[in-house]
Amino acid sequence: MFKRGAALIFAGVLVWALLPRAAYPHNPTTTTVLFNREITALLQRKCAQCHAEGKLAMPLVTYAQTRPWAEAIKEEALARRMPPWPAERGYGSFSNDIGLTPREFEFLISWIDGGVPEGTDAPPALVDHSAHSTLGTPDLLLSPAAATTIDAHTPATSTRVMFDTGLTHDAWVRAFDFKPDPQVARAATLSIAGTGQYLGGWTPWQSSTELPAGAAFRIPAHARIAVDVLYAGAKERVADKPQLALYLASSARESSVETTILQAAADPHVAGRFVAEFKATNPRALVSIRPDLGTARSLEIRALHPDGSRDVLLWVKDATHGWPTPYVFAKPVTLTTGSLLQAIAYADRAPASPITIELNHYARN
Repeated sequence: MFKRGAALIFAGVLVWALLPRAAYPHNPTTTTVLFNREITALLQRKCAQCHAEGKLAMPLVTYAQTRPWAEAIKEEALARRMPPWPAERGYGSFSNDIGLTPREFEFLISWIDGGVPEGTDAPPALVDHSAHSTLGTPDLLLSPAAATTIDAHTPATSTRVMFDTGLTHDAWVRAFDFKPDPQVARAATLSIAGTGQYLGGWTPWQSSTELPAGAAFRIPAHARIAVDVLYAGAKERVADKPQLALYLASSARESSVETTILQAAADPHVAGRFVAEFKATNPRALVSIRPDLGTARSLEIRALHPDGSRDVLLWVKDATHGWPTPYVFAKPVTLTTGSLLQAIAYADRAPASPITIELNHYARN
């Protein structure tokens, strides 16, 4: 009886195996999210600044370019390594936020898990703004005296590039736009040589910085601007001669943006905890924060107000050290007189260099 039953089962399996079935060239489609509609728009907003022809990484513009990387994209997105924005959502609002929104994240995962469908409509064309300024014609367009050579395949290294402003009198700068070679530049920090006045940062996804109305940096006569560029070698040697566009304010009656540098000190009561504080002695408007965390793994910046209320302005739970970025507030954050700004960082070991936080702020009238 057992032998007869086994024979019937075997015969059934054989018949099932020989039955014709639909062939799938790829995973079956179980999503309505399409590359040519939702995904290409998402990639253009959040990825194409680095992932396009002539940029830092493999292009992710067309379906043919993106499809082979789908699972890798999912892995990077789930681990929050890409896009490289380590700030936790819901704590502060930033104009240069490149992180995926919850809706974008759902679209991306749904597309990958749902069979990566392409769609039949033509995708929107990629508009690349990296070759020109989005702020219009600059008042000053500066170039360094010589190009910087970046050898092929060299690891990420910071190089200082100097720009002579040629100013014969003090000026007020309300905005800037920096244009390095997109094949090799990962990040940059701008400051006034000699004074250390921090002007702002550059990343591939945020080339320009424009201050709030009525605020400006004072640039002394004959000043030079130092730009510390984080370069990483491409497939071939690259000679980069970047351009720096400056946009001047119409008068000197601007609120002068100042830089305060905080240096975190080790907390004697908690191992691995480092704290720095800034107290507002008059009403201030906080424009941006640029942390240099070294090997620290997390950072929280909070404002403690005289009325007892508090706000968390920035929380970096898992620091990304390979993609340094400033945090530019979408709207200036008001610090009333007596407000205390606290920066708290955690590190698994003593940092080789001090943990510093640069604050750009101006008097709030």
